[in-house]
Amino acid sequence: MRMIRPILIGALAALVIAGSTGCYYDVEDELYPLGGAGCDTAGFGALTYNNGIKPIFDANCATSGCHVSGGAPGNFTTYGGIKPKVDDGSIMQRAIVDKDMPPSGMPNCDRAKLKAWLDAGAPEN
Repeated sequence: MRMIRPILIGALAALVIAGSTGCYYDVEDELYPLGGAGCDTAGFGALTYNNGIKPIFDANCATSGCHVSGGAPGNFTTYGGIKPKVDDGSIMQRAIVDKDMPPSGMPNCDRAKLKAWLDAGAPEN
């Protein structure tokens, strides 16, 4: 019994150490760079500004003090206001590549939809 006790204690200690140092991700962006669990990717090819993208801009960009008429550079309340920023690549760069816009963050599924829309040429209708 004396010989078994140190072996059992050592085995228990090894299990505790192995269990506490295993791989664990809690950053969704690292696991799902765009989209993620629960993001419905079906129909992304059919996204247009008026059909699926406008609500993303309304919720994340065209808010008081940001990209509204008289606010930060660019008025994102209309397609005509957004299109120049699409054309110069700044929306792709800031929202998809750098992910620094909006400063408050954006759900990964919205980023995935936005990227699909941009990749499709940012259609209006």
